[in-house]
Amino acid sequence: MPIVKKRNQQTESRLLLESDEPLELPPAEVEDRAVIVQFEKFKPYIAELLEALRAGTVAETVPVMMDGSTFAVHGRTRTFWVKLWHAAASERTRIERVQVISCLPSTRGLSIIVETGEGQAEDDGPDEDQDGDEAQQEERAD
Repeated sequence: MPIVKKRNQQTESRLLLESDEPLELPPAEVEDRAVIVQFEKFKPYIAELLEALRAGTVAETVPVMMDGSTFAVHGRTRTFWVKLWHAAASERTRIERVQVISCLPSTRGLSIIVETGEGQAEDDGPDEDQDGDEAQQEERAD
């Protein structure tokens, strides 16, 4: 079960999301005031996180945290490391608390090309499939 019940200082209980695998989060209700941030510098980006949570998203585990309850949620331009508390375990459609631990610029979809000193992109060498394809293309040309 990916959710563990945690009791806070009040009489209510919240359900902390925990998993060792990425989880599909359905569109959820979450209030602006439900978000707490580790650092004030993250506040300008909270709207992007709320947009992702309200639309539904994938919460990926953050292996370096090794706690099973810290997830990466990807927004349009940023990746947020968060802990999520839900109101109900079965539906996960109402988020009671979001703790933002980190907020990083997103690098999803970017390719990095490293150029050598000769001005050409460095390559790991030809793929096995490429060698066969080149030979077939040469045969077709003859």
